[in-house]
Amino acid sequence: MAKEKPIFNDVQELFDKLEPTYGHTFHEYDINHRLDNPDNKGQLGHIVEEGILGYPINSNPEADIANLGIEIKVTGIIQNENGSIKAKERLAIDAINYESVIGSDFENSLMWSKAKKMLFVFYRYLEGKPYGDMPIIKAVLNEFDPIDIAIIKRDYEYIQQMIESGRAEDISEGDTMFLGACTAGTGALVAQPFSDTKAKQRKFCLKQSYFSQLVRKYVSGEEYEHVLDIEEAKKATFEMAMEANLRPYYGMPEQAIRIKFGIKDNPEAKNRYERYLAAMLGIKGVVSDSDEFQKAGIKIKTIRVKENGKIKESMSFPYFEFTDIYLQDWSNSDIRNMFATTKYMFVVFVERKDGLFFDHIQFWHMTEYELENYVRPVYEKLKNIIETGNIVASITKNVDGKTIRHTNLPGMSDNPLIHVRPHARDANDTCDLPVKDRLTGASTFTKQCFWLNSSFVAKIIKTQK
Repeated sequence: MAKEKPIFNDVQELFDKLEPTYGHTFHEYDINHRLDNPDNKGQLGHIVEEGILGYPINSNPEADIANLGIEIKVTGIIQNENGSIKAKERLAIDAINYESVIGSDFENSLMWSKAKKMLFVFYRYLEGKPYGDMPIIKAVLNEFDPIDIAIIKRDYEYIQQMIESGRAEDISEGDTMFLGACTAGTGALVAQPFSDTKAKQRKFCLKQSYFSQLVRKYVSGEEYEHVLDIEEAKKATFEMAMEANLRPYYGMPEQAIRIKFGIKDNPEAKNRYERYLAAMLGIKGVVSDSDEFQKAGIKIKTIRVKENGKIKESMSFPYFEFTDIYLQDWSNSDIRNMFATTKYMFVVFVERKDGLFFDHIQFWHMTEYELENYVRPVYEKLKNIIETGNIVASITKNVDGKTIRHTNLPGMSDNPLIHVRPHARDANDTCDLPVKDRLTGASTFTKQCFWLNSSFVAKIIKTQK
């Protein structure tokens, strides 16, 4: 006779089972030898359900603890070298069915029924260790902030609208704030209802940036300043609300901003734009550290535009490791993931004869089309150069006798959108090469990064007239 699934009468009964496991490893509760395949992290949820909570696995679509409506999510936490913590990955909620999502309202959607009441079981992810040796840290029942619910609802409706307009193939994680539509499995192409163009299989997920913020809240007790209140979040999209709050300052000279908000520190300090932005939004801290910006993973980039409309410099991103490019295919590369999932807020200042003026803000993220048709060729060319040890094309000396290395790395003239060039303190600031350079025999090379071409950024930015 099959064992009857126990019914938990309330949440406390769940925690009575879970709390004694804190500090213990998954091996101790693996009653059905799920960890015989030590690299299969998917078995951790089964171990929690069978070995800790005491009920058998089933494939029912209902919530894991059906009578309480609770979905259980077992997820890893990574501790960085500086002591901060983050979620190991985004949190998948449910597969997107392009047919059934049509016409469903958010509150009664299958996605929200699974997401609104989740019990997180956090464990410490230890690089290089079998999953069975990783310790359980804590379990918490998630409660979404009302501001977050308003933003997640808008994210859901945006994804829904993309599907209803026959544009499921154009969906990107960078489109939304907290709720993402991440590729599922290999991202195989499937039919969509309102277009003959097939789209990648996707899942609803909480973005890694959002989930990391929940981790910091529940595990470390960290709290962050908000840039929106609940009424602003309900009335408009995040982008519209931010623009409404900053629009009164469009066209204001830098000096007038400093006077208005009593900013008296170094007028040439590099971080002065951050202080201007915080003052205009009425927050005490740094805008990029605020709750909404952290959860959405929004990166702030200040852009200075010349009077003729040109941008002074191309836009740099963090340097990459040559070994990472060597090991990663395009589909799972760090650069693809960064551009596919990250939203940017450009804070635009314009130089005029009578000074520097705050012009406007603009949100931007890279589209799937731009990723596949412009960034991918540059990445694959770079990967081939690294694999073949073909970085240095030639060496010459300038008039002062200084040695100049000319490279085969993709330059600004090779692509209208993106290029690769140095991002280092000096020539001695290097990274290891997985394959020695053929011409020089060098096993290291100056740190490099991807740059958005200044001409491309200028096309994105449209200054106020």
